[in-house]
Amino acid sequence: MLQLAPLPQKVLDPEKIDLFYPWPEKVWLRANMVQSLDSAIVDQNGTTKNLSGEIDKKVFRTLRQLCDVVIIGSNTAQKSPYQDFKISEKHQIIRKRLRMPEKPRLAIISNNLNISKEFFKDWRESNQVLLYTHQNNEPNIKPYVGLAEIVYCGQRQINLKSVKQDLVRRSFKRILCEGGPSLLHSLLKENLVDEIDLTIETKILNTPDSLTLVNGEVFKPFIKLLPHQLIQHEKTLLLRYLVQGHRF
Repeated sequence: MLQLAPLPQKVLDPEKIDLFYPWPEKVWLRANMVQSLDSAIVDQNGTTKNLSGEIDKKVFRTLRQLCDVVIIGSNTAQKSPYQDFKISEKHQIIRKRLRMPEKPRLAIISNNLNISKEFFKDWRESNQVLLYTHQNNEPNIKPYVGLAEIVYCGQRQINLKSVKQDLVRRSFKRILCEGGPSLLHSLLKENLVDEIDLTIETKILNTPDSLTLVNGEVFKPFIKLLPHQLIQHEKTLLLRYLVQGHRF
């Protein structure tokens, strides 16, 4: 069926954006990403600072405020400023009503342990970072002891299915992946992603050798995404896709 979008038009309140990004009552792994019209996911400085607009930042904050755990790759941890999460008063009330922890945990997925020890200094002991790596890294783990809760999943490389199982064992149902593209590629390859939330900013960055949404070998067979929701805010498109075979 061919449809002309947007149809019908409906004016939405940006302050109620959380209503359009709900979480189901089951284990759900969603990835939240932003990209330019020429498919770049970072700007010339290697961050999303000059790419992400105000509505994308609002979606970013909303998803983070109501998740159980944020998972990121070690390269993202190195390039992006991550500090102990601050939860708004509104979302504190919601989290308490839903009997969720006071704030989300942060989980870093790292095969090569290339994370600076400085990264961990802003995280309180009560909300210690989870550091997932593989068993062969045990001789190199000493610098991180006491800075993070270390979890081994896999012998020579990280077993992402085991990572997800460990998160679920901790009663984390709302799992939010914030990248980067290598981690997202690996999660998709293992069929662990339920939903991709993608903001498209109407900018052309022409960033040399820019990273794109996923980074890795070609998927065989291709991974199919089903459009679930589209919202237009001024010049920005907010899209929600479900990975084929996954039901909200």
